[in-house]
Amino acid sequence: MWPPLRLRIGWRKRNGPPVPDTETYLVSFSGEIGIKAPATRRALEELTLKSFLTRAGVLGLSPKVEPFWGRILLSGPRDLERLLATQAGFGRWGYFRETWDPTLLPERPFTYVVYVDRVEPRESFSEALAQKRALLELLEKEARRNLSSWDNYPPERLEIRLEVRRWRLFYLINPRPALGGFPPGASGRGLVLFSGGPDSLLATLFLLRRGLLPALIFFDDGEAGRAEAVQELVREVAFFFPEMAVEFFQVEFREALEFIASRVATRERCFFCKAAMLRLAGEILSQEGFSVVATGEILGEQASQTLPALLFTARAAGVPLLRPLLGLNKEEVFERLSALGLKEAAFRRLPACPWAPDHPHTLPRSRPETLGSLWPAIRKRVKKIERKILSRKG
Repeated sequence: MWPPLRLRIGWRKRNGPPVPDTETYLVSFSGEIGIKAPATRRALEELTLKSFLTRAGVLGLSPKVEPFWGRILLSGPRDLERLLATQAGFGRWGYFRETWDPTLLPERPFTYVVYVDRVEPRESFSEALAQKRALLELLEKEARRNLSSWDNYPPERLEIRLEVRRWRLFYLINPRPALGGFPPGASGRGLVLFSGGPDSLLATLFLLRRGLLPALIFFDDGEAGRAEAVQELVREVAFFFPEMAVEFFQVEFREALEFIASRVATRERCFFCKAAMLRLAGEILSQEGFSVVATGEILGEQASQTLPALLFTARAAGVPLLRPLLGLNKEEVFERLSALGLKEAAFRRLPACPWAPDHPHTLPRSRPETLGSLWPAIRKRVKKIERKILSRKG
């Protein structure tokens, strides 16, 4: 006979023990990493963990790491939680317990669900189901008790997953998603056109979780306050990067903009401006060893982002180009940034572009080759490209 599983459940008191300063988290790598060949999977897991520990080290944190059946246990202060939620390459994380901890029960009204998730050996499955039933009975009593504090807000949700390994029972409580995908640097380096707007913010993070390590390039039109505001935003997004620092290129672009405005049709300025930015980014790509240029363009969102406009700028620029947000809408952009803790950054206003026409064309009348004839004069007017490393805010 195998030893019985014992469910140790203690009732939480309303003025009971405080929430501990340190936690143990069970962390899974992303599903995409999990399906790779063993050697590739190990390399990606090692790179993900290295990235996470480097970020933690920047914040002065030194979590304890232990393997746990294809996943990892991380122990440390609760300051780790935002790092866990924003780590590319991690798929899911939650609170881990070897015995039931009533301090994790919500103080407010809550709903609950309990799963028997993984069982080894299989002979222990019926006993695990018995423990699930016992836990459900106790949760029902506590949930009813909490109804007395109903506050007209949606109830919290408590999810508990029971796991049996070698006759021992473990609890994973409130598993939640991390950033997913692959660790930064697994797929090379990219260069993102970064205006500081929400689209370029999210495009940067999308590429980061696809394994690219992005550098950001900002074209400064000389408007008062813009460069400072953009650099402030870069320092915020640096939180997601392995060293919490971002390679940043700042291009003095005002003189080039003035030339473009004087030489092309007013209603087509945006097409040529974007194409010129992309072509200049392509030069930096070649010089610095980046693989691709990316933008935060969304199909149809702006006059310069219709399908004909996007084709025009891509052909005129002639650079390898990614547009990771192409199929999103603005509401989805704001929702995703808010979920990542960047709501304030997403809604921050920047100075308007003074060269944007009142009634821009959505269908280019000019040919993409026109940029080639203008390019020597445009390039001559770009006098300064400054490279710097910007570290996380604070």
